[in-house]
Amino acid sequence: METYKNSYTENEDHALWELHEIRHRLHKRRKNKTIDEINKEALKRYAEWRKEREETGSNEKLA
Repeated sequence: METYKNSYTENEDHALWELHEIRHRLHKRRKNKTIDEINKEALKRYAEWRKEREETGSNEKLA
């Protein structure tokens, strides 16, 4: 993941700051994983989410 210098502070733009924090946490979790490992984990989580949705009867279509 590319590193960049923040050109804003938390007080200037709270939403962008939150996105920065989320990206930072993701980078820390994934920095030692291969793309293949990251993709496998994402597919596993998606399958679990989808199974849970089907079990709870939530069949609303996603936009």
